[in-house]
Amino acid sequence: MTHKLYIIAVESSADHLGAQLIKDLKTQSPTINCIGIGGPAMQAQGVEPEIDISGLAILGFVEGISAYPMIMKRVRQTVSSIIEVNPAAVILIDSWGFMIRVAKNLKKAGYKGKVIKYVAPQVWAMREGRAKILADNVDHVMTIHNFDAPYFEQHGLPVTYIGNPIFDTDYRAGNGTQIKSELGFAQEGDIVSVFFGSRLSEIKTLAPVFAETVQLLKQKRSHLKFISPVADSIATDVRAAAAMDTRLQDIILLPESKKLDVFDASTVALACSGTVTTQLACAGVPTVVAYKLNAMTFAVAKRLYKPEYISLVNISAGQSLLPEFVQGDVTVKNIVKEILKYVDDADYRKSKSEQLLSQTAFMHGKGGFASKRAAQTVLSLLG
Repeated sequence: MTHKLYIIAVESSADHLGAQLIKDLKTQSPTINCIGIGGPAMQAQGVEPEIDISGLAILGFVEGISAYPMIMKRVRQTVSSIIEVNPAAVILIDSWGFMIRVAKNLKKAGYKGKVIKYVAPQVWAMREGRAKILADNVDHVMTIHNFDAPYFEQHGLPVTYIGNPIFDTDYRAGNGTQIKSELGFAQEGDIVSVFFGSRLSEIKTLAPVFAETVQLLKQKRSHLKFISPVADSIATDVRAAAAMDTRLQDIILLPESKKLDVFDASTVALACSGTVTTQLACAGVPTVVAYKLNAMTFAVAKRLYKPEYISLVNISAGQSLLPEFVQGDVTVKNIVKEILKYVDDADYRKSKSEQLLSQTAFMHGKGGFASKRAAQTVLSLLG
């Protein structure tokens, strides 16, 4: 029997999860029909987006309020599309705000298929009440943390722990020598890689600080080169920021397909907090993490957020393996000081790199492929 699956991903990281899931679903069940909403990675797996996802990567309740009309329009379009297609199951990947609205509206519309959440909201960090909301609106959740289950099972929501798919990629497989050669850089030269974030709000907030940081680093260490692999979903926003601030033009923008090569070439990275910081740690790249929110959003988040750190690697390690600067601490002085520690001291850089590799190996555990387990879980739920 051929099943239709409707898979939804509205952020770059979710798009990659969706693409790998589709690939593994087709491997395990070649007749399966995957349709839905995603970005270039899912499109490469044959899924053309049913609606436009641009602008849906929203962070923070203040930003969410301003984008609310657009979000609800996309929710209505998505639900209408799903009802028309009538798939056996809908898989909602990450992105709490958009996905929970889709789930609630599917329920109101009388959708009878399975609704599966792939990546649970981080109720262990904040907003534990979301566990019950999720339980009331989806049929199953596939989690990436082994400590997630009790939060949801107490509300009657079945949980499958599949492992963290971030560890399924070999982030040390890039060719730094080649990318340096392509860009005309000296092989022994130092490179600072820059990662702006995956949301427009993050780019707008951090771009001015990153621009001034690059300018000061160039003044202090004129030999430094700056490169940034940029996802298609944010390329327009990053280029717009660079057009408005010429200091950003010292950063060479590359397609996201070059990301692993950039990892391998990097002396140190400057990154917006997010999935990429764990990826960089898996590659052993010393990374300085920065994060800023709208002031009102931050005031609320500060009261709700439980962990001491914001980076998954630091939370797991219980120490600051990745230096973090949040909100008011996101200053050019702080960032430049940390970056130059790595640039100027090879022994310090090597030591930190080894610590990152050791910690991420521990987090990976016995290994295996989470996406394959996710595909197995989905297929088992279809019966």
